[in-house]
Amino acid sequence: MSQKHASANDAHEKDPEKTKDKAKEVDRQDSKHSDQETGREKTVGRESDRNQAKQQPEVAEPEVLEPFDSQEEEAAPEPTPDPAEELKGQLLRLRADFENFRKRTRREKEEWTIRSLEHVCGDLLTVLDHFELGLKNAEDLNVAPEVIKGFALVNDQLKSVLGKYGLSPVNAEEAFDPNLHEAISYVASPEVPADHILAMTRRGYKLGERLLRPAQVVVSQGPPEAEASEASAEPETQAVSEDADEGKTEES
Repeated sequence: MSQKHASANDAHEKDPEKTKDKAKEVDRQDSKHSDQETGREKTVGRESDRNQAKQQPEVAEPEVLEPFDSQEEEAAPEPTPDPAEELKGQLLRLRADFENFRKRTRREKEEWTIRSLEHVCGDLLTVLDHFELGLKNAEDLNVAPEVIKGFALVNDQLKSVLGKYGLSPVNAEEAFDPNLHEAISYVASPEVPADHILAMTRRGYKLGERLLRPAQVVVSQGPPEAEASEASAEPETQAVSEDADEGKTEES
């Protein structure tokens, strides 16, 4: 071995140019090998980039918006109202409001007047009742006719004054009306038919179309039951007698 190494060293020393050429050839091969490895790495990197690009979802490119033109998109300016027309509309609305206010105040005034009259006339009805009772008692007690006549004139005058404001007596001489009359009792009467007024105990009054106080009355039930049964039996006996007479005539 020592002899071989020695011979090799001797050969190198004897031919240095050959050794240089061999060294260059080795360097060239090494550089070529490194270039091949670098090319392989680049191709592998490209393939990996392609695979990643395929796996990633495609991202849409952002849409480029056009700049907003404020002058074109602005709404058209509203036309200015005519001052004369605006004032006319205000006057019409004001007139309508005033008419409604006038009608409402008139209606409220009428209601207040009627209510006030109802209270005043309602309190004076007791005075009228006492006047009528006093006149009847005066006639029964044989009071002087002049005194009775004077009180009757005062009573008539009071009724006429109240009549100017719409006070009127309720009629209590016909059939019983529950809207105007108040029945305090029912009495049988052979003269007055049923559901008719037999007597009045207190006069009723109306104020205009409103009932201020109903009249208290006694209502008739018609004839008594005994008379009614006899009256119903008479037609039956007459019918029986007529049938008997007809039978006798047929037999003869």
